[in-house]
Amino acid sequence: MGINVIGITHPGQVGALPDGTNVLVLADDGTYADEFLDTDFRAHQLVVRAHGRGSAFFGVADKARELGASRVLFGGFRDVATEEDPTLVLDDVIAFNSSFARRMYDWIRPASAYGDGLVTWLTENAVRAGLRVVEPTRLGIH
Repeated sequence: MGINVIGITHPGQVGALPDGTNVLVLADDGTYADEFLDTDFRAHQLVVRAHGRGSAFFGVADKARELGASRVLFGGFRDVATEEDPTLVLDDVIAFNSSFARRMYDWIRPASAYGDGLVTWLTENAVRAGLRVVEPTRLGIH
């Protein structure tokens, strides 16, 4: 079992943690950093600076890359993206496995991806690369 990097933007998003080595990464503008670091979540805890959803996502994804994470869950924990094939899961969380991450790190990050265009950027690049995209709430596998 590898490293799970779980990216959150508020300490209240931390719930039950999966088995294995867990690293909680708070992507924050400084608002919740003290509260987060002062709480024992029974996991490794890191803070990255972020301003907005895309910025938060990339801060967590880049930290996951540094740590050699086997999967990344952004927006809280759900047991997803554990397959070996490159997989992106878009649900109430954004999740991906290390196979997907290796491909994603090579994609050019336009300014729009740091804002509201994050999901569009992820989806378009994944589809263009022929990678699996799963959207459980829409009952579709692409």
